[in-house]
Amino acid sequence: MSIRDKIEMGSWIATIAALLFTAGQIYQWREDRKADLSLEMVARFSDLEYAGSARRELAQFWWQNSDALAKVTAIKGGIPPAQRQKFLDLLFQKRPPVKRQEQFAAVSEMANFFDQVELCIATKRCDAQIATDYFCGYAANFADLYQGPLTQVRETFGTSGLGSGLQNFVEARCDD
Repeated sequence: MSIRDKIEMGSWIATIAALLFTAGQIYQWREDRKADLSLEMVARFSDLEYAGSARRELAQFWWQNSDALAKVTAIKGGIPPAQRQKFLDLLFQKRPPVKRQEQFAAVSEMANFFDQVELCIATKRCDAQIATDYFCGYAANFADLYQGPLTQVRETFGTSGLGSGLQNFVEARCDD
């Protein structure tokens, strides 16, 4: 093997090593970017300019109705889901119209937020594990508690797809 052949072989080995290194760097950059986008979603979840304000609105409802909710949760074995849903729907309907509109807007915003989370995961732009670990608890509770108001928002505004990403997220990614 001549010196020229050895140099050429070394050149090929260096080129292949550089390509493998570059591919590894690109892969790591994409994984880091997915984690960054997931963490941006987490930040938006708490941001009062975004989902945080809707969460605050929904939490205020629970605080205002804590006595009625305590009575329902005190029933041994709980109440059947259909009756519980009717009870929750009645609580929503008892609110003054302005507060009810704010409640429905908050439900709509949160459903839209979780639709975006699911889309981000489905398109592989977000890290599924980070999103699942952080959002599953709230998303599963939200999907359960706000079925009635979400259905009413869909019917009122003709947004039948609203909350479909939320439902997919909960069913596909949340164990409970």
